[in-house]
Amino acid sequence: MVGGQEKHVASATETFSDPRARHFWDEEGWTLEHFKSVLDIRVPAWDLYLLYGPDARWDGPEPPRPAFWMHQLWGVDNGPPLDAAVFGARVRETLAAATP
Repeated sequence: MVGGQEKHVASATETFSDPRARHFWDEEGWTLEHFKSVLDIRVPAWDLYLLYGPDARWDGPEPPRPAFWMHQLWGVDNGPPLDAAVFGARVRETLAAATP
């Protein structure tokens, strides 16, 4: 969002390199608009941390609502601001529940 270019994608994905994670480059900004309605926010949907369970499916034209999310956005008060410890705990819980 802030000066990001496609050439930065490879190094950005190293931040969270778990093979179960998916990283996407959205040059057109589609996600900025479409996640606004999913999360019921009025600002461009970026700087978000979305967590989906193993049964999540994207079956329609709009993205599915995440099981849990946090953000680093100004003007958003209907979702929790990012707390890395809290988000990490939720990720661990989700992974533990999904492990056979």
